[in-house]
Amino acid sequence: MIGSFWESSATYLTVLTPLVAVPLTVITFYLRAIRESQLSWHAEWARRFEAVEASTGQARARIAEFERDYTTKEEWLRECMHARGRIERLSEATVRLETLMERAMKAGQ
Repeated sequence: MIGSFWESSATYLTVLTPLVAVPLTVITFYLRAIRESQLSWHAEWARRFEAVEASTGQARARIAEFERDYTTKEEWLRECMHARGRIERLSEATVRLETLMERAMKAGQ
């Protein structure tokens, strides 16, 4: 009886082993391939994210330079307009002085 049990269990194991081992091996390789795919996707996204961060840093630096240049040009323009206004006022004052001096000279003759 024990002998027939071992014989039948050996037969079952002979039949069941390939039925279990082959799908288990396929599942193992499939899961390993999925994991490798996930790792490659993760590495690719991390690389892209770092590239975007670097580009953002460069853009911020350029914007800061632009703001610094723009502010300087704006101040320069403001100073030029102020100087132009003062020159115009000085010109008007000079014309008035010349007119007054000419009248005074004519009145003194």
